[in-house]
Amino acid sequence: MSITAAVLIFISVFMHVAWNMLSKTTTPSTAFYLIMNFIGGIIWLPFFLMSWSAFAGLAAVFYWLFAGSVAAEVLYMYGLAHGYKHGDISLIYPLVRALPVVMLAAITLLAGIGKPFGIPALCGMVIIAAGCVIMPFRSFRHISFKGLNGPALFFIVLGAVGTTGYTLCDSQALSQIAAGGRVSNVCTLGYLFLIQMGLALGEVPLVVFDPAERVAMREFRGKAFLFPVAAGICCSGAYALVLFAMQHVTNVSFIQAFRQLSLPLGFLAGVIFLHEKNSGTKTAGLILILAGLLIVSFFK
Repeated sequence: MSITAAVLIFISVFMHVAWNMLSKTTTPSTAFYLIMNFIGGIIWLPFFLMSWSAFAGLAAVFYWLFAGSVAAEVLYMYGLAHGYKHGDISLIYPLVRALPVVMLAAITLLAGIGKPFGIPALCGMVIIAAGCVIMPFRSFRHISFKGLNGPALFFIVLGAVGTTGYTLCDSQALSQIAAGGRVSNVCTLGYLFLIQMGLALGEVPLVVFDPAERVAMREFRGKAFLFPVAAGICCSGAYALVLFAMQHVTNVSFIQAFRQLSLPLGFLAGVIFLHEKNSGTKTAGLILILAGLLIVSFFK
């Protein structure tokens, strides 16, 4: 992975932690994410207006990839919001972030997508996933998956599948844009507008036809509206950097792995700013994640 890609992802993970911290201060809901994504779409609207003609002549496969990305993002947001309702955030979030590392690596390897990665890089991804799994538990004696049953497990898998799907689809969609000779920063941000607005529209039925979500939507009035707005700026900005980084890697699995830096950053933010209790498993998980990131970065 190039230095440019590493720097872009490093900045994006700070923004990713920021919008997750904002979403955690309210009741987790699809309504929050709908507002967040709509705001993100508005931000990138000018870039789409400047580049819309570049998308008009693309092959049909691009639009299928775009549709797949939107559907996967809806799954991710829905799984994340409802996973938080059925389990601890310290358990749901790390697992939703960890599983896609292994999922995406397996898919790109089996499908022959991108430049093949070696055994060291694959081991690094497994180490990252192991660290993410260990971090939530109170101690090594309490490491158990007995609590991951029913709705919690379902939404964890849903969120992980969604993350894997949209990362893969977006990478291939950008390749289609590049193959058409239309790749540029303006086009990349124009594509982000399509994703954000498509995601917001995909979440509308989930809010409209769910009484609890309609109640949650009404709660975002006055100053409360500022939380999803700020989250939209951070979330959209973070993924814009990810899309730029995708243009500087030979295999999208490196992007997915390096994005896991948000896990130790989130851990540090919780301990320092929220005064959360530290533990041996959290420290061990942090070390494993950082070690895995270094392996993935140096063994391309």
